[in-house]
Amino acid sequence: MTPLPKSAKSSNLLLSFSPWMLAVACSLLMLLLALFTVSNYKREKELMGEALVQKGLTLMRFISSSARESMRDNLRSSETFIRWEDQVQAAMEQAVEQPGVESVCLIDQEGAILSSAGLHSTNKSIDQATLSFVKTLKVGVPNQFISRVINGNKGGRFNQSFQLAAWHLPPNTEKHPNDFFGRGPGRGQMMRRFANNPQLAAMQEEMKRFLDGKLIYIVQLDFEQFTSSLRRQFLQVIILSIVTLLVAIAGALSYITLRGLKGSQQSLVAMRAFTDILVSSLPIGLIATDSQGVIRVCNSCAGDILGIDTGRIRGKIPEVCLPPGLVKMFMGNNQENTAERQQEILLDLDPKKPMILQLASMVVLDNDSHLAGEVLLIRDLTEVKSLEKELQRSERLAALGKMAAGVAHELRNPLSSIKGLAVLLKSKLSAFGSGVETADVLVKEVERLNRSIGELLDYAKPGKLTRELTAIGDIIKKTVSLVQVDAESYKIDLVLGLAAELPMVIVDRDKLKQVVLNLLLNAIQAMPNGGSLTVRTERDGGMVVIIIRDSGVGIPPENLQRVFDPYFTTKNNGTGLGLALSAKIIEEHGGTMKIFSTPNEYTEVQVMLPI
Repeated sequence: MTPLPKSAKSSNLLLSFSPWMLAVACSLLMLLLALFTVSNYKREKELMGEALVQKGLTLMRFISSSARESMRDNLRSSETFIRWEDQVQAAMEQAVEQPGVESVCLIDQEGAILSSAGLHSTNKSIDQATLSFVKTLKVGVPNQFISRVINGNKGGRFNQSFQLAAWHLPPNTEKHPNDFFGRGPGRGQMMRRFANNPQLAAMQEEMKRFLDGKLIYIVQLDFEQFTSSLRRQFLQVIILSIVTLLVAIAGALSYITLRGLKGSQQSLVAMRAFTDILVSSLPIGLIATDSQGVIRVCNSCAGDILGIDTGRIRGKIPEVCLPPGLVKMFMGNNQENTAERQQEILLDLDPKKPMILQLASMVVLDNDSHLAGEVLLIRDLTEVKSLEKELQRSERLAALGKMAAGVAHELRNPLSSIKGLAVLLKSKLSAFGSGVETADVLVKEVERLNRSIGELLDYAKPGKLTRELTAIGDIIKKTVSLVQVDAESYKIDLVLGLAAELPMVIVDRDKLKQVVLNLLLNAIQAMPNGGSLTVRTERDGGMVVIIIRDSGVGIPPENLQRVFDPYFTTKNNGTGLGLALSAKIIEEHGGTMKIFSTPNEYTEVQVMLPI
């Protein structure tokens, strides 16, 4: 089977995981994204809140220091006294010019606006919600501030603002109007310098009023920068969510696709396995090549027929590993005729067992009518042809037997009359005359002819077997002992090799002894100048085999196919019924007889009997 590529193995590894793992992974990713969003939102809100608070406090410090410096400059210049509210107002107007600052105002404890700049600068007092908000400032806590986010409508468009409130000076602190000029050695010089200034008393009175009023700064900043940052963050979250969703969808689609691919691969593997089993179990040989003429498929039946290792010929071209008779069935690149071609050939890989093969080759084309490969089917017809010959021979011998039986029956009555007349003629002649000798010859010839007719009748009539469980070795030993003297007289070396523990067979002992004796006598007669005669037994599957091999004159190839025919003989005094009758007896036992021979080398007879 063709191995799967690495990509297919990787997809199989991915598909080994449960689809719930993909869902859990996507859920965890979404959860992490949500946690990251919330955490980032809180962090941004805290950072932006701190930044806005620092900006508001910085504006308050700027207004206070700017107003203080303005009043100092007013004292130094000895010009007309400018009120504190006006100095603060001027500083506030500078402050609201900064980007992101909507309004700044200074109020008293009742909510009255003393100075303001920016939005609602014309109002005299703050609204009730803002007053409730600033009332939450605790008295006696230094550096205290409060903040909130308020919703509003600016230019018909919804917006949010950040409001910060803090004490102008912390209440209940030990402040003195002269602290306006600072502390340390420089304060005395400042006081002595402005002691004669007529505006000093008015300024100290003004400062005392401010200190006793417990004033509050309210700074309102634009919250749009923060909301725009959050919008960008939410946009990023939305984009990440969409990307995550798309990844999840792509993962699900990929999983579904891979599942389909795995199903296709499993179907392909199952189809390949089925095809391999089908091809390997075919009762005929199959050899297939690809478009390049290389063998890709060779089933076990083809290997058994040709006696080759199927694994070794795969990947080779037919010219290298197949017999010439099979190679010519492949057309190669010459594909002019794509019709199926059939041919019977004689394959003699083993001289003792030549095979008759029926070959059928065909060309395989792809969808574009291009060559995809060739297929060669091989069928072993050796046994079929042998059975056909045996059938023809049996039919011929059956017809011959019927005719011989009829002729023998018709001849026996005249022969009996001839023999009787010859005996009568002999009795009427003198004892030593030539006529007596003639009568004796006539009687002997009639008796010989009668024996031949008896043998013919024995061959023609159905055999009557007396079967019994017998050991083959015992029959062979007794039969060999009968020809031992003849073998020694011909200077024949008789070798007996009987296999141990052969199973018993059910045979007619006398008939089988007759067959073995006939074969031994034929072997001895084939070695007039001596030689070697071997008799051995062996087991071949469900058969017991008797092998008789001599080193005699052998049988010519043209006579080898006729040795079992009745009346075929090469002996001067033979009847030609010995081997025919022996083969008939073995066939009646359900066995077969085969003869192999090479002239002037050997003759081997194999008698196979079923166990």
